[in-house]
Parts: sequence; C-alpha cells; structure tokens
Amino acid sequence: MTYSTKIKWAFVSALIGSILWVIGDVFVAGFDVDPSRYPLFSTTYADQIDIGISVLMLEGSTARLMFGGLVASMSAVLFLPAVWLSFQFISNRQSFNAWGNYYLLILSVVLMPLGHSVFFYVGEISKAIYNTDVSAHPYLLNTARAFTMMLYIAWGIAIFVLMAGWLWYSITVFRGKTALPRWAGLITPVWLTLYQMPLRFVLPMSELRGWLIAAGFNISYLLYFALLWLLFRHIPLKMQEKKI
Repeated sequence: MTYSTKIKWAFVSALIGSILWVIGDVFVAGFDVDPSRYPLFSTTYADQIDIGISVLMLEGSTARLMFGGLVASMSAVLFLPAVWLSFQFISNRQSFNAWGNYYLLILSVVLMPLGHSVFFYVGEISKAIYNTDVSAHPYLLNTARAFTMMLYIAWGIAIFVLMAGWLWYSITVFRGKTALPRWAGLITPVWLTLYQMPLRFVLPMSELRGWLIAAGFNISYLLYFALLWLLFRHIPLKMQEKKI
C-alpha cells in the first residue's frame, strides 16, 4: 500500500469513526431531561444517587441505549488510523514529544469504549429503579451507585486522557513543531469542543441541546478531520516527498 493510499484511508477511517461515535453518543446519552419530572430521583432518593445521571436516560428504550453503546464501542478501532494520521503532520516524528503524544492518544482510544458503554448499564439500572416496586429499591440503589462509580472512573479517566492528548497536540502545533500553520492549533478537537460551550447555555432545553451535550467532543472530532482534509490533506504527501 502506497503512502498516499494510507493517508486517504486514514482520513476515511477518521471521518467514519467520528460519525459513528456522534451517532453512538446521541443514542445512548442524547437527552435533555428536567429532573423535576422524576421526583423519585430528584426528591425521594436525591441524597443517594447522582440525580443528573440517573434521570438522563430514563426516556431511552433498551434497544436505543444498547445500539448507542455498541455502535460507538465497536467502532473505536477506526480512531487508530486517525491518531496515526495526526502523527504524520509532526515534523520530527522521532522525538519524545511526538511519540509521547502519539501513545497518549492511542491510550485514549483504548479507554474510550468502556467509558462510553457504561452509560448503557447506568441507564438500565435507573429505569429498573423507576419501574419496580419500592421493596426492591435498596438493592437496586446499591447496584446503581456501583454502576455510577464505574462510569465516573471509566469515563472520567478516558475523557481526561483524551483531552490531555489533544491539548498536547495543540501545543505542539502552536510551537511550530508540525507542518501545520500555528493557527491550526485552534481547530484541534479540544478547542472545537470549547467553542461549543456557549451554545449549551444559550440553547433552550431541547432534544438538539441534548444531542450537542452528549456528542460534543465527537462532533469536534468530525469537524477537525473534515477541516484537516479540506485544508491540509496534501501536507503529509509533500513531507514524504521531501524525505525521498
């Protein structure tokens, strides 16, 4: 396989992976819920659970939540070529800066599926609490707290590593250590995610706002790789030609 073919399919992989993860986020957690609609959680058990997480997926069917969890988790491998693609823009790929950043982003891809799929289990146990007799609630609440703790750990670590990896990459671009113009550091996923934040507060409570909150980072992934393809897709090939 030629280098140009690798670059082309890496872009394809990155874009498809981003789209599938946006879909997965929307299906598993793309809800905008008013907790007051569920007094069992917002009042009765308010001191025993995370109210926001507990009510978030109550309106999602099991099939919807399962699809959302699986479609993203099983397509995470598509981000490996995407990370490799970003690595191709770094000027000195033999440096610690390059390899350290590369492996941190690889680690983020490895951590993402578990952090994402746990939402399904939290959603299902919350629905079980809501739809069963109060006599079963003590056991279910204990299980829900354990699932929620699993979510905090798995999703929290995955997001931290992901943000750290892309912030590192942004700094590398800002420092002129890539073949990208320095301003391109402002269109990396971490910055594109920050640009979305005001919309979360401006938009009224709606399904659209729920989608944006759930899929924010993967929307940023999609925009980043789309912009990379539109503006800079020829750069890696030119870098390769100079080496030859």
